[in-house]
Amino acid sequence: MNRLKYADHDPQWLVFYTEHIHRFWQHDVEQQRLTRPDGVTLSWYLHRPVHPIGLVVISPGRIEASVKYQELVWNFAQAGYAVAIIDHRGQGLSDRLSVNPQQGHVERFSDYVDDFAAMMQHLNVMYADIPKYLLAHSMGAAIASLYLLKYPHAIERAAFTAPMFGIQLGKKPKWFVKWVIHVGALLNRVVSPNQPWYVKDAGDYHAVPFADNELTHSAARYQVFRELYEAEPRLQLGGPTYQWVAQAFCAIHEIQQRARELQLPLLIIQAGGDTIVDNAMIERFFKHHHGTASRLQTIEHAKHELLLESDCYRDVVLDAIWAWFQPSGTG
Repeated sequence: MNRLKYADHDPQWLVFYTEHIHRFWQHDVEQQRLTRPDGVTLSWYLHRPVHPIGLVVISPGRIEASVKYQELVWNFAQAGYAVAIIDHRGQGLSDRLSVNPQQGHVERFSDYVDDFAAMMQHLNVMYADIPKYLLAHSMGAAIASLYLLKYPHAIERAAFTAPMFGIQLGKKPKWFVKWVIHVGALLNRVVSPNQPWYVKDAGDYHAVPFADNELTHSAARYQVFRELYEAEPRLQLGGPTYQWVAQAFCAIHEIQQRARELQLPLLIIQAGGDTIVDNAMIERFFKHHHGTASRLQTIEHAKHELLLESDCYRDVVLDAIWAWFQPSGTG
């Protein structure tokens, strides 16, 4: 797979990114629009080569816009894949769901899943005769898991990076945190049904300095991410609402309960230094999954955003995914 090397050290990396990858995104990736039955319009993106060797569909994480993954789409495009990626409702350039567009909010987690299925319907028609692979990160992996559980699909293999199969909740007992969240969501619906509330200590978007970030060791990739969001304020998203977190807890519970039902081969890659999702819950899911053709891999010391990490981590992740998605299916 073609990739940019030495992204954290080569001063020419950002120049190459701007002149080649960003230009590729502008000229070779098409923005698509899809309006859902509830009136929400989704934005998603498609790179379609003339003779693709397969289709890779990407489901990003919370707060993430598709443009954040320009380099990843370029990586797969150089290898001959068609690539599709979605802005989940409430983020990216898809319609926002609160009067405050900065809030990470959703009424039902199942809406994410149904949206993803609607995009897949289009892709299944466009690419009926080529292998289809699913790559999902964090919240996007929770969405992808429920899609695979609830809808007929033609996905041959899936790869999940730092999947949101559990959320790190700090030192307070998990039962207490969940109780507070569910009570907060209920009170919000009763007291202020038209104005979602942020969870405690959450607020509108602000750019965390690189030295304080919990997402990646790559200064260059982090800089690109932040510059994209500063240049296009519509991409910015702040913290989650009570309703979002309550719905995330419900989705995680269902995924954990139905782990055994996921039948297709899964590659799950967790970040050893993750402070966002709960690796113990990922391992619990994998233990109950019982997929004999599936694999769990840990990238020691890496941070949460494995697909935007420093080369020493990201290269290992991409090599594993690249092998997993080979048409031979030998992983």
